[in-house]
Amino acid sequence: MEVSQMNKHKSLFVTLEGPNGVGKTTVAKEITQKLRNLGYKFLLTKEPTASLLGDFLRNSEEIYGRETLACIAAADRYFHIAKEIAPALTAGQIVLSDRYVESSLVLQRLDGCSLEFIWNVNTQILIPDLSVILVSDPTILDQRLSSERMKFSRFERDKTREKEMSFYREAAKFIDQKGFNVCLLENDKQPASFTAERIVSEIQKLLKEKEAMS
Repeated sequence: MEVSQMNKHKSLFVTLEGPNGVGKTTVAKEITQKLRNLGYKFLLTKEPTASLLGDFLRNSEEIYGRETLACIAAADRYFHIAKEIAPALTAGQIVLSDRYVESSLVLQRLDGCSLEFIWNVNTQILIPDLSVILVSDPTILDQRLSSERMKFSRFERDKTREKEMSFYREAAKFIDQKGFNVCLLENDKQPASFTAERIVSEIQKLLKEKEAMS
């Protein structure tokens, strides 16, 4: 999916990933506040989307599994790209997505799908300029989830944090081989503002590189 040449050097597509409990939402808020203070135009979005398709996906994990759920997730992702991500990039904005294809490469794999199948239904997605994956000690993830969640998803109930964290690291290697610009960041004990500052610095670096090439 093409971004107009006029705004190509101003736009950037960034994804923020990691298991539940790793602090994605807090870090995303810190990033957007810093971008706002710096005067950048941005869109904060997420997966599943807020569409009917996204609602269906959220309500499907207890009913469907494996390849079926993987295809529903991919369909919502393509809708996300077409209706939110691509238009914002064309308008010259920085797009920050809370979750993207990495979630499928972990959750659907935990559900029994192969990496190859998951990737095959996602081959037409838009490749991000920067894919940030937050990682943490599985024990810390368990502690955070226990203190924050009243209700657990099927994946949180049935799978261990150790396995999920291991699959995120393997997903990072997999997408790196597919040409993604991957940044793996520890998000254990440091303040969310520190992690966000590192990500914003990388965003600014990439924007400068784009501008220099235009």
